[in-house]
Amino acid sequence: MAADATTLTEKMRAALRISSTSDKITAEIEDCIAACKADLANDGIKAINESDALIMRAVTLYCKAEFGYNDKAEKFRQSYDTLKMRLALSQEYNEEPAPPVSETDTDTEDAESEA
Repeated sequence: MAADATTLTEKMRAALRISSTSDKITAEIEDCIAACKADLANDGIKAINESDALIMRAVTLYCKAEFGYNDKAEKFRQSYDTLKMRLALSQEYNEEPAPPVSETDTDTEDAESEA
């Protein structure tokens, strides 16, 4: 594996200090990531962007709690729950992101009222 892992799965593998690239372990990590995303969505977090630092931290904490990382699973679970609560209360994370608007898009109502 490259030292500059870019996929979320590879980042979790590094965070969990797992060097094995077996299909079974990779599948377990991916299942854990999917479960975390589902848990976040279940609590009203709509902006789940894998490149967002807080979302990545939530996934890391969740995975460490699930894998029992360093026998501190309960502390990681508490940290995850606290972060999840903060994300759920944040307007930035609990509202659907607005669709991007092109500079060439025009509002037909404004164009008609100006005519």
